Amino acid sequence: MPDFTELPLFNSEPAEPAGKLAMQWHECKQKNPDLLPSLARLARELKQAGHKRYSMDGLFHILRWETRASTEDLGLKINNNYTAFAARDVMKLYPDLEGFFKTRVQKPHGNFGQIH
Repeated sequence: MPDFTELPLFNSEPAEPAGKLAMQWHECKQKNPDLLPSLARLARELKQAGHKRYSMDGLFHILRWETRASTEDLGLKINNNYTAFAARDVMKLYPDLEGFFKTRVQKPHGNFGQIH
């Protein structure tokens, strides 16, 4: 009997998002190279303070607050729609933070639902 788990439809790995929002997130990371390290720093501070989990949305707001003086306006400009991408990237780049953010399975791009 063939092993269907090797077929793309049955692959347990989540699909890499290739939609408009994912491309915008990639551009955001390029424009803000300190973004992911700053988010990881905040997450580690919270983890050390005893938090088992925290929301990436909350970290976005903290980072905006922290950067308001250096940007001379309302702080870092980052779209709230990037939180899922940021959470996944931080946990991927910083293994000590794996599982610190709750994520859902992403919908595959294409016929099964488009990520906007």
